[in-house]
Formats: sequence, structure tokens, C-alpha cells
Amino acid sequence: MLIQLIARIACAVYWFHPLVWLAATRLREERERACDDHVLRAGATPSEYASHLLEIARGLRAARATSLASVAMARPAQLATRLIDVLDTGRSRDTLSARSALPAWIAAIAVVVPLAAAAPRVAEPASAARGGSLDTIPRLPSPGLTSSAKRAVPLLALASRQLVAGMDTLRGCSAEGARRSSHSHEGDGDVVTLSITVGRCAVTFDGEGKFTFNDDFTDIATLASGGRIVIQVDYGTHDRRVTIQRRGNELERVYKVDGDVRPFDDEAKAWLKETLTFLLRRTGFMAEERARWILDRRGIQGLIDEFGQLTGDYTRRIYYQAAVESGKLDAAGYERIVTLAGQSIDSDYELAEFLIAVSQKQPLTERMQAGFVTAAKSIGSDYERHRVLTAALSRPGLTPAMEAGMLDAAADINSDYELATLLIELNDARPIDEAVRPAFFKAANRLQSDYEHRRVLDAVVARQGTSPAMLADVLTSAKTINSDFELAELLTKVGGSYVLDDALRPAFFAAAKNLNSDYEHGRTLLSIVERGEVPRPVVLAVLESAKDISSDHELSELLIAVISKVKMDDTIRAAIREDAGSIGSQYDRGRVFEALSRD
Repeated sequence: MLIQLIARIACAVYWFHPLVWLAATRLREERERACDDHVLRAGATPSEYASHLLEIARGLRAARATSLASVAMARPAQLATRLIDVLDTGRSRDTLSARSALPAWIAAIAVVVPLAAAAPRVAEPASAARGGSLDTIPRLPSPGLTSSAKRAVPLLALASRQLVAGMDTLRGCSAEGARRSSHSHEGDGDVVTLSITVGRCAVTFDGEGKFTFNDDFTDIATLASGGRIVIQVDYGTHDRRVTIQRRGNELERVYKVDGDVRPFDDEAKAWLKETLTFLLRRTGFMAEERARWILDRRGIQGLIDEFGQLTGDYTRRIYYQAAVESGKLDAAGYERIVTLAGQSIDSDYELAEFLIAVSQKQPLTERMQAGFVTAAKSIGSDYERHRVLTAALSRPGLTPAMEAGMLDAAADINSDYELATLLIELNDARPIDEAVRPAFFKAANRLQSDYEHRRVLDAVVARQGTSPAMLADVLTSAKTINSDFELAELLTKVGGSYVLDDALRPAFFAAAKNLNSDYEHGRTLLSIVERGEVPRPVVLAVLESAKDISSDHELSELLIAVISKVKMDDTIRAAIREDAGSIGSQYDRGRVFEALSRD
């Protein structure tokens, strides 16, 4: 332990010197051999001890992503060396006495260390660097091996190959690197190419000719004559592949590991099953068919369990949608799926597609509202959120609370066009009742574009059956429109279509007061006058508002229209004379008084 501690300290101090690391590595290897010698000196049989080492190594098989965390003896190359040394009956296993050790240390310091600086490090065999199996590493047996030990060497190589094979797992490929995937189809399924790179592993599926999977999507069931399918995994250090072709009425599978043909046995079938499942989960190929199979075989809970194994927003959406369209979900199940989709699907398009499917397939109950609104709010694209909320708000049977929740989600849409279009669509689809009205105008008041703001309010004004309370909210909202033209366009529609009763009149003229353009102000007031049969209080309100018009021409035109269109009385005449007195142009003022005298 003391020597190992000294070695670690040396590595920390002289981290930049490669010879220190080489010495520490060799020291660890000698420590393992010393442990083996100690066991054999205690009376253990070499063959039995070698068997135990192999069994321990098999138990320590792990994914490549965790191989660095496994003990050193589980590494195939070092395990082979240790087992050969254990079975070598000519090897001296006596401990070195202190009397003998001192000269050895002096010799090591005086001779080995100076020469080590000039001695090149022997490279590891190329196949070992590639992670090849033990039988590909040339190693001569010790001259002292017995016949039984010589027979054990091929067994060692076989066991080592099995150990490496057992460590092949695609689950370990995601330990490092980015994920990339693609798939394409040509000619109605005649050519299928799937590929995915995860960490250091590249998985490919190349199919030519029509084919079908077996019932559980873990193998190829049928393949057209002349077709060919190649499934390969490049693990970075070695590779496996299976080539499937049709021979007569049977499918032939040629299975290779690092280019060597191997039998297509249970281990190969397990590898193919994992590889196909890995590909299907990550590329989304045959997702609808596989999702239906999971539903039929494992039920809705089985499909929900599968969600945790999926990667890729498209794949997740297809599986979630299959659950929705299965008809096997209750209200709680729908709520769970919607919430899960909002949390796990990053793509705005895929999440929008899923939520639209949900809104079309299932009534949006109050219990589902929170999850649906939360999921909709997580959509960053204004266009996609607009699509989702339009689909949801067009469904019959929405409660006012749910409708208000949808409008609350709509209020976060940044695009004035998308928000305005959504509000117009909602207004066209259903009446904006008292419960929904505050949320509707809260969203409308967020519009920065005067044009889009006016478009929304115009739609409300034009809708049949709009209540006075709604019109009052329209006029209150209109006061935030800065464009004289857009505000006048809206007010002329209101003034020309509705009677400005006691409820509407204050809001209308308060909005008109915001008009700075004499032309727009004048035409707004004219829209009221030209309706005919204008109530006396409205006429007086028009004449009061006209005092804010500075243009002689615009004011005179309005006053002449009032004289010709409305029923006059002394109060109205007095108000006209007062307004006309502010006209600076004698010509325009004279026109007004002339029209008044003829009345």
C-alpha cells in the first residue's frame, strides 16, 4: 500500500513525465501478479484459480461506457497475461528477501532509470489498440507450460472473446459525443436507409426490396426476392453486422464480428433484437405500427413505459399520438400524456401537431385544461401556438374558464399578426360572453400594431349580436390605438352601425378625442351625422367634440352636414353658432351661417 501511495504522489508531482506514468502502470500490473503468486503459494490449484478468475471476469462484464470504472482484472489483455502466468508451472513464486531486494533497488536506480529516458516505449499490438479480442493478439506460450496449461490457452482466448462480445451494448454508446440520426424511404418502401450516431457508435440499416418485421419488431420476417438487408453497428473499436437475403423460401442470415463469420446463435439474435429496437426508438421508423403493437400486447401502461426509452421529438410525438388515438385513455390518462408531451417534446411543430390531435380527439375537460394550457405556453413559435389554440378554441363544449385559459396562453404570442388572427377566428367561431370578455380584451390590448389592433376590434364590431358591453370594451380598447387613420376607421364603423346610447356615448367620444388629425376627426363625426335620425344628446355630443377641430374647412363641412341632416332646435342652433364663431376663415364661417339661415 505504501509503494502504491508513493507511486500516486509521484504521478501527481511529475504528471508531465511519461516515464512516471509508465512506471506506475507497470507497478499496478506487478501488484496483480504478486497477488496471484500469493494465492498459489497458499496452496490453491493453478487450474482452479484460473477458472475462478474467468468467472469473476464474466461477472464484471459491463457496458463500454462504464469500462473505466471496472476493476483492472476485467480488461481482456491484462486478464490473458495473468491467466498465462497462473498456469505457468515453471514460474518462480518465491518472495524477494530484504537482503536481496537492496541490490535490486540499487541496480534499478543506477541502470534502468538512466536508460529509460533513451529507450522507446514498445507500442501495443495494433489489434489491442483497436480493442480486438484476445485471440487476435499474438502471444507465445511460456516454455514451461504443461500440456494441460497449453490446452487451457485456446479456452482462454474463447472466454476472452465471449467477454468482449458481452460488453457490446448500444446502451453504452451514449456516454460521449453528440447524437445524429436520419432515415429515408424510396419507392414505397423498396429502399430504406436508417442511420444513427450516438457517442462513438454508428448504427446503420440498409434495406433494398420490400420487407416486413416479425410480430415484435426484433427481426426480419419476410423479404422480397432479390432483396438484401444489412444491419451494422460500428462500436468504434470493432463492428458487427448481419446480412439478410432470401434463398428460395427461406431467409439466410450471415453474421460477422470484425469481418469473421460467426454462427447466428442466441447471442447474435439478442444483439439483433437490441439493435433493431435501438434504431426504431431513435429514428421513429415504423413508429405508428410499433406503438399499436405495444398497445395491443402490453396495454396503455406498456406504451407509457416505452416513452422513457424514446429519443427524438418526432418519435415521441408519434407514440404519444398513438396513445391518444387508441381510445384506451381515460381523462386522467389524457391529462398525463398531455403534461408529459409538454415536458419532453422540444420541437414546436411536433408538440403543436400532438396538441392539435388531442384537441380533435378528446373533449378538453376542466381537468385537462391546466396541462393543455401549460403545454401550449411552452411552444415558442407564435405560428405553432396560434395553430394549437385555434384548434382548441374551435371545439364545442369549452367552458368559459377553459376559454379564458386558452386566451391567457394566447396573450404571450409576440407576433401581432398571429395573435390578431387568432382573436378574429375566436370571435367568428363563438360569442365572446361575459366570462371570456376580460381575457379577450387583455390579449387584444397587447397588440402593438395599430393595424392588427383595429382588425380585431373591427371583427367584434361587425359580428351580429355584439352586446353593448362588448362595444364599450371595444371603444375602451380603441383608446390605445395611436394611428389616427386606424382609430378613425374603427370609430366610423361603430358610429355608422350603432346608436350611441347612454352606455356607448361617453366611450365613443373619449376615443374620438384622441384623434389629432382634423380630417380623421371630422370624418368620424360625419359618420354619426350621416346615419340620419340622430338622437338630440348625440348631436350635442358631436358639436361638443367638433370644438377640437382646428381646420376651418373640416369644421365648416361638419357643421353644414349637421344643419342638413338632423332635426334642429334652439339648443342645437346655439351650439352650431358657438362652433362657427371659432372659424377664422370668413368664407367658411359665412357658408355655415348661410346654411343655418336657410334651415
